[in-house]
Amino acid sequence: MSKFRIKIVKPLSSVLLIFMVTISCTATNLDITSFDNRINAFVQSEMQRGNIPGLSVAVIRRGKILKVTSYGFANLELNVAVNKHSVFELASLTKQFTAMAILMLAEENKLALDDHITRFIKDVPDGWKAITIKQLLSHSAGLKHRFEQTFNGVFMTDYSTDEMLRSAKSTAMNATPGTDWEYSDQGYFLLGLIIERITGQSYATFLDKRLFEPLGMKETYLLEQASIIPNRVAGYTVSEEKIKNIRRTWQFGLSSHFGVMSSISDMIKWEKSLYGRKVVSDLVLSKLWSPAYIFRENTDTMSILAYGFGWWIKQQNGRRFVEHSGYTGTAYFRDLETQLGIIVLTNRDQPSGQGTIDIAHGIAKIVDPTISFNTETNE
Repeated sequence: MSKFRIKIVKPLSSVLLIFMVTISCTATNLDITSFDNRINAFVQSEMQRGNIPGLSVAVIRRGKILKVTSYGFANLELNVAVNKHSVFELASLTKQFTAMAILMLAEENKLALDDHITRFIKDVPDGWKAITIKQLLSHSAGLKHRFEQTFNGVFMTDYSTDEMLRSAKSTAMNATPGTDWEYSDQGYFLLGLIIERITGQSYATFLDKRLFEPLGMKETYLLEQASIIPNRVAGYTVSEEKIKNIRRTWQFGLSSHFGVMSSISDMIKWEKSLYGRKVVSDLVLSKLWSPAYIFRENTDTMSILAYGFGWWIKQQNGRRFVEHSGYTGTAYFRDLETQLGIIVLTNRDQPSGQGTIDIAHGIAKIVDPTISFNTETNE
């Protein structure tokens, strides 16, 4: 998860929070009302503190919806409220879909995690020849994060997949493969390319056919700037203590590192599928959530801070949490012991305020006070 310098800015007017649609579902042995109002108060406070125009949240435990609520505005200029069908850019939450697709192909014996990428990508730089698929998944391939061609530090409007690959090949490496860790969009772009090379399908088609369509996720898309996407939210940033349009208008030929868009309704379907193993096996999920690169480990307290495949892993006293966030203001938290899932989608970018993973953590602790996050498992 990338580090950002946080600056507290003046709160939004409370008028931005007057739109709130709440759906609460009764779950056996749980008094929903005991935490529903506390979550609402906490989220609204965080939105004001962090200048977040719009937000959707879902709380699910063992496949049962405990709460799904939308707050604020999807579009400030049009005064359109967020609702459960509002479509947000997930940004780096996309990496879990890419990682799962790779593990599905591995389970089908179409690749092995220890395969070198030269099996699938030809004419690579010498430094790439030792890179394995597992290293791409765990951000330990020695690749830099940013790799796209820019002009004076500004992204171009359009990039073809071939242009992206050429730019990746010309980007200097950060380290020898397997010797260091750096969060790398470049690595997950290459994973998307490998998926396309193996399947003969586009990355978008593979995800649709193997993941989204079987789960009825009809409000989930790959980022396409020119397409009409119903209920697409506007993205915002904060500059000079004012909310402004974020201007993320570039188009990539392959966006396996950041490009999935979805609604809270569809992400609930995804969370239910993870609990119910609807599209993948236990073995795939076990690999997805197992430490692949360990930063800190304390065997006495059974605490770990690690990265798996498309997920951060935090374990303390043997209790394992997995999570990830996205640049556009998204976060996903799961407690593997209790199967509690918290999904937070916002339309304010992460660098403009507190991370949305903190909001997910706050909600998780309201629902389950036994959850805590100590310094051993902080990034």
